[in-house]
Amino acid sequence: MKIVWICHFSNSIVRDKIQLSKSRGWMERIVRKIFNRPVAAFADFAPWITNGILEFEHSTDFELYVISPHYGMINETEEFKKNGISYYFFRPDDQTLFGKLKRKFSGEKSLYKGNRKNILKIVRHIKPHIIHMYGAENPYYSSVALDIENKEYPFLVSLQTLMSDQEFKNNYPIGESEYNSRVGVEKSIIKKAQYIGTEIEKYRQIIWEKINPKAIIFPTFLFLSQKINISNFKKKFDFVYFAGGINKAADLAVEAFALAAQLKPQITLNIVGDTPEPFTTNLKTRIKELKLEDKIFFSGKLPTHNDVIQQIQLSKFALLPLKIDIISGTIREAMFSGLPVVTTITPGGTPTLNQKRVSVLLSDKENISSISKNMIKLIDEPGLAEDLKANALITVNEMWNNIESFNTLVSAYQYIYNHHKTGAEIPKHIAVQKDINTL
Repeated sequence: MKIVWICHFSNSIVRDKIQLSKSRGWMERIVRKIFNRPVAAFADFAPWITNGILEFEHSTDFELYVISPHYGMINETEEFKKNGISYYFFRPDDQTLFGKLKRKFSGEKSLYKGNRKNILKIVRHIKPHIIHMYGAENPYYSSVALDIENKEYPFLVSLQTLMSDQEFKNNYPIGESEYNSRVGVEKSIIKKAQYIGTEIEKYRQIIWEKINPKAIIFPTFLFLSQKINISNFKKKFDFVYFAGGINKAADLAVEAFALAAQLKPQITLNIVGDTPEPFTTNLKTRIKELKLEDKIFFSGKLPTHNDVIQQIQLSKFALLPLKIDIISGTIREAMFSGLPVVTTITPGGTPTLNQKRVSVLLSDKENISSISKNMIKLIDEPGLAEDLKANALITVNEMWNNIESFNTLVSAYQYIYNHHKTGAEIPKHIAVQKDINTL
């Protein structure tokens, strides 16, 4: 069976295979120089895609074709095959400053026209049995879903987040215009898709009640288990906050750290991740106001996922408050890395980590004082920290297993294919639909 994944990811193996340039156009170079912005760097992201690809490398029954944009590409498209997986990359049409400006004046039908054309061309060349898209929230590749005929291909969309959730709008640092554009595409995709992947009950209810009452919803198909070597590095910091972009919740982390530092003035915080503006400048201004410049250290965006894992293990504890994530990938990575975690309560999310045993310390998001008290607990109670480390490793290995995720996914593919072609029923233990009596 031929499976196409449409997604966006990067890792060092990919970057070694395709031709990349750090200069994304002469105009952008000038703008970056004028405003003293750093040259764009490349780094690993979306490790759940890389993890899933690794599982498919062992399969003889499924041919996996991965289609992804990659910023910084010199050529318009590149393809290669490695360990039985076929990769197709294309240069996004908003890579240049001109492309970004053009996008601002595009309607949904013409949005990312070049990207959609490239993806469709590859899909038609492959002629897959199933198309599986990871993430409806990123229109620079997900908008191609609007061009794919449901009658021609079974189309599954796995959610990485749900921008249509009001909590996303309330908490994510995004402008009104961009939010409206992206959420509009997301809703159009979910309305069109017959098959959706998410295990988050809140997302399921939003989809059924507000977007697509006929959606058939499967458990999530994200490969979230991590194989991490816990290193005995000498600790340089007390706490670490890390994220793909620190604008997710580093401000909450800093405020909690400031309170904890009043009682423990010797403690330090390492902040790891991309440093978008103006968030970072505002955050550093706040740090200066709090007189914490000598206690908070920025490591920036690191090139590889392994670099990030090694960096966070230079800290004793992970300080990971959440604003929009249900359970962030960083929480899982910290738990797999042997770091005791202080985080915040998310409905249907982080409390599940403590269902069988106390694996993380939880506080209300709005209660900065409670977060700081949990930080102090970790410092003052070494036994508690050790218990959390041990419990967390048991919990993450119980909750996430990539081999099980693979088996669940390929079973779902078969049911989806048969349902699409013949109308064969999908068992309720495989996927769920909204109660027909409430439609």
